[in-house]
Amino acid sequence: MIRINLVAERKTEKSRKPLLNFESGNEALGNVVMGAVIIAALLFSGYKFVSMSSTLADLDVSISDANAERERLKDILAKGEAFKAQRELLKRKVELITDLKKNQDVPVHLLDQISRNLPEFLWLDSVSERGNGISLVGKATTYNAVSNFYNNLDASNFFADVVLGTTQQEGQGVSFSVSCRFVPFRDQQAEAAMAAGDENDGAPATEAQDI
Repeated sequence: MIRINLVAERKTEKSRKPLLNFESGNEALGNVVMGAVIIAALLFSGYKFVSMSSTLADLDVSISDANAERERLKDILAKGEAFKAQRELLKRKVELITDLKKNQDVPVHLLDQISRNLPEFLWLDSVSERGNGISLVGKATTYNAVSNFYNNLDASNFFADVVLGTTQQEGQGVSFSVSCRFVPFRDQQAEAAMAAGDENDGAPATEAQDI
């Protein structure tokens, strides 16, 4: 007779069930841990993003402030350079007049008229005279200064036949030469001519006599 031990089979099934439950618990725990890691990673990424955004905003503000400060300093430096150039110009004018007055060949009246017509940012290196012909050589910071000097001489009553010679870039400035004639008595001559004309107009006409 064959006997089947049902009690042993039940014990075997009972002994297997705890093993299955243990594996399911480990899987659930692993899922929880994985979810926690993912959430932590997302939170960390969000924190880094917010932190970097704040840092970039601070950098933008710093760059804007630095640019504003640079522009302010640029204006200050430009004003300082302009003041320095004007001071150097005045110094050169004084030196030119002082040196040229020592030269007995150049009349003081001529030097005075040249000085009156010198524009800003322009100075003369030499003035030579031959008869009434004048040759001027100098430098300027811009071409406009040379043009202004030419126009001043051309409009003056004491200079005639003004001719602008060689003008070229030299370093950070411009070198030039100008030739002209000095006419110190042009005003007096013009006034005398006008006075003579008025006298002729006012004189009575002489009647012709028949012979």
